[in-house]
Amino acid sequence: MYTGDMKRPTLRDIAEIAHVSHVTVSLALRKHRSIPARTRKRIEEIARQIGYRPDPALSALMVYRRGAKPSSYQPTLAWINFSKRSSGGDFLLYYLGAQERCAELGYHLEEFSLLDVSFERLAKILYVRNIQGIIIGPPDHEHTRISTRCINWDQFSAVTFGFRLAKPKLHTITNAQFHSARIAVRKLRSLGYRRIGYASTREFNQSTEGNFLGGFLYEQLHWPLAEHVPVLAPPEKDLVPECRKWFSLYKPSAIFTVHFGVLSALTPEEIRNSGIAMHELPEDLSIFAGIQQNGRLIGRAAVDEVVALVHSNQRGIPAAPKRILIEGCWCDGLSAPRITARAQR
Repeated sequence: MYTGDMKRPTLRDIAEIAHVSHVTVSLALRKHRSIPARTRKRIEEIARQIGYRPDPALSALMVYRRGAKPSSYQPTLAWINFSKRSSGGDFLLYYLGAQERCAELGYHLEEFSLLDVSFERLAKILYVRNIQGIIIGPPDHEHTRISTRCINWDQFSAVTFGFRLAKPKLHTITNAQFHSARIAVRKLRSLGYRRIGYASTREFNQSTEGNFLGGFLYEQLHWPLAEHVPVLAPPEKDLVPECRKWFSLYKPSAIFTVHFGVLSALTPEEIRNSGIAMHELPEDLSIFAGIQQNGRLIGRAAVDEVVALVHSNQRGIPAAPKRILIEGCWCDGLSAPRITARAQR
């Protein structure tokens, strides 16, 4: 084992013990797919036994030198959609942010839809084309699973968004949802609203692992009991009728929600007299107040993460998946105007 008093073990030391070239050792320790798995494991074990550690300064220099070389080759990252292409919907900003970041880093982002090809066939296409990094777009449904029979994950570096992909557990990038909820309800209270209600659905809370709900309830703990409004979280199909009953019974002064369907449960007068704040604000609906989740930054962070994984040759399903959280911010809107102290409710 290497200590500070000994010469630092080198690639050539490992190569001599393994009876291979130092180039083979370098490729093996970077988990290059050209080196057989059995050889890689043997070299990794030798490196571990003699206490080999990469020189961080040298590694940084090599990364710089590779990046400084002009090249006509443009590597590709794959963006995989489960159904519709990224031409609209809540996650369009993720895709646009990913496109922007890829262009800045010299990558091409190519979109694939599972409506056009099976995951098993797509994995083969990506491998043959040497596309090593994949970004899996948000699934349409909670508890989505991708069978390990469909894809050899050890061939790819992969990330996804949010919590809908149940298996495999990959590194994921999403909004800091717990904190976003806290920002929203604190802002509503600063605007004069006191009886703030949380209106969502069972399915939404499942797809966000209860993060928005948790942030709301954490803030509610600090309010007087008289200002508490029970949470509304029915099945999605029952949202409108249940919201009607809930609003009539508890009369919240403001509602924090992700569902525009809540508005259809209220009369125009009730909407005018209530504060409405949204979990996620589309870019073109500035009339509403609520949280801007910074979707473009989420997409950019996904590219940064998958590129880092590719460069460090980290493939496969991670033993301890990372959750990268992007802060959201509050945006004022006409749906939640400030109310006077006399009118506070």
